[in-house]
Amino acid sequence: MDAARLRTAIPAAIDALGGDSRVSVLGPDAWAIFRGTVLGYVALIVPDGESEPDGIVHVTFPILRVPAQGAEPLFRRLLEVNHELGSFASFSLDSHGKVWLGAGRFAADLDEHELRELIAQVAGLADRYDDELLEQFGRNLALE
Repeated sequence: MDAARLRTAIPAAIDALGGDSRVSVLGPDAWAIFRGTVLGYVALIVPDGESEPDGIVHVTFPILRVPAQGAEPLFRRLLEVNHELGSFASFSLDSHGKVWLGAGRFAADLDEHELRELIAQVAGLADRYDDELLEQFGRNLALE
């Protein structure tokens, strides 16, 4: 799917999943999405503007903060979950100590159904693991 079509398909997917793309738009190629207790983002990353067909749709959710001490059990669990999820989605850590769950797909390979599924599945996983990890490692790690 080309970038122009994705710019209408992403808001339509957000609306189809129960969101409101009119209030969740963050910019020309970025939207917020809410699922359960988590807030995430859908972005269209087009390396060379309109002329580049090889864009990426990236869906990402911040999950929790890394504890200041004793983070090894959390990191081990995140790696285990990464293994369980295969190549569909994965956890990452930003430079501010925040754990994210995300997935990206090449835009050219997506149709509208696959786009909705990508957003819905990552959102569902984020809502699941947000609750699971906070329960296991402490609610004090919740993002504000």
